[in-house]
Amino acid sequence: MSQEPLLPYGSPSILSGIAENFAFHSSPESFITARSLAFQKVHPHQADSRIPIRAKVLNRDVAVISSYDQVRQILCDEEITSFLSSSQAYDELMAPFFPPPNLLLHDPPDHQERKNAWVERMATLNESIRPLVHDIVLDHFRNIPSGSTVDLYESMKHLSWRILLSIFIQKKDDGNGGEHADIEALHEDLLRGQFSIFPVSINTRLWRSPRSKGLQARQKLQSILGDKVAHGRCPFAVGEPEEGEDVANHLLLFTSSLAAKGLASLLSAVLLNLNLFQEGGSLLSTKIQTLEDSKQRSNYIQSMILEVERLSPPVVGIMRRTTQDIILRGNQESAPPTLIPKSWDLWLYFVGAGRDPTTFGETADRFTPSRYYNSGFSRQEGFAFGAGVKSCLGKDMIRMIVSAVVETCLGQIQGVNSNSSSEDTVIRLQADVGDLPAGVQGWLGWKPKVNPEEWARDIKQLPTQRPRKPIMVVVQHQLAF
Repeated sequence: MSQEPLLPYGSPSILSGIAENFAFHSSPESFITARSLAFQKVHPHQADSRIPIRAKVLNRDVAVISSYDQVRQILCDEEITSFLSSSQAYDELMAPFFPPPNLLLHDPPDHQERKNAWVERMATLNESIRPLVHDIVLDHFRNIPSGSTVDLYESMKHLSWRILLSIFIQKKDDGNGGEHADIEALHEDLLRGQFSIFPVSINTRLWRSPRSKGLQARQKLQSILGDKVAHGRCPFAVGEPEEGEDVANHLLLFTSSLAAKGLASLLSAVLLNLNLFQEGGSLLSTKIQTLEDSKQRSNYIQSMILEVERLSPPVVGIMRRTTQDIILRGNQESAPPTLIPKSWDLWLYFVGAGRDPTTFGETADRFTPSRYYNSGFSRQEGFAFGAGVKSCLGKDMIRMIVSAVVETCLGQIQGVNSNSSSEDTVIRLQADVGDLPAGVQGWLGWKPKVNPEEWARDIKQLPTQRPRKPIMVVVQHQLAF
């Protein structure tokens, strides 16, 4: 007999809305886990805690979804996606800072035609940038003396800015500040305004709110990027004026602080796993280097990257808003369906979904770099780039960038016509694994069942995931000229 659909678990009051807003933004993982444990106490027969959680975030009714199957329903099931809007969900958070037209704020079916045009543009670009990434990575590490100690995330953030600005506006960082530093600083102002807890624009002679500064930064960036497009200083050909506006608006997204920090987050997790994780008594980097041929090495690197995406997605989730009532299947056979009323927000929590034991089994929260390699890449991927028709346009490019960074560090460059004079590069990062906080080891998938307090203490999740305190690594490299 079919079960009646139920509202998400929880009943926050208006008075608790402010407290929930702060708790959620402080640590989504802790927020969700605490409420899931409360549900289990009331319903002990429901062993899986990944039930939809009701919350008040930004004074709106929100259903937080952390079940893999339910996230996939929301992103890929046409009967559901047709009653969801990303533009309405992001109207306050994104639209003032990344104005339309852009793919992020377009809903199906109009979204698809625009996306098809951008897929063509990006495919052409993807084919040409690997040598550029190789050269930038080599130069980045050459400027770090062997034996030096660096903050890994900050180093990867600097590398990410260099890569993205070089690709999208052909702007190289010469280390002397200038326009590269100006663009980075403006994007930082924009991001602070976007995620300000005080979402009001105030501009007086004595004080300006972060939101006001962010909006002013957006205007300056639009002027700079529009000028780049007009003078052919971007990789996309432009015809009509409307096309120029479309390209400039997307460049604002592609070069954003959110994009740079997301790439830095992913690179940090990948390089920690590559250099510190041991499998079968050997470092992962050593295991990859000893594989027989370049195809095997390339496939294993891709498997490792997919596993990092699953466990440690840079962006912890995305939002949708319901345009009519929808019903989600239960995440287990015994679980009832969930009713999400019209005008509610859905917050899809990718960290929880990627660790769902219903989909990934007993090793769901453990880093297993061979997971996709051993299965012939037939296993379900995580949601680092979303899924379905609204999946991230930059997925293939970011994966190519990350794999190029790994290959460069391993000295395994294949088929790259680089401008660099170096034929071989080996870069090692060293640190004491025992010094890594429990929450960081949980984020990486090295330590299972890390408690919510440790996760909240050690990992900053918004706007992108990264360790709260610096992870210091010793850089060792050998360059053959």
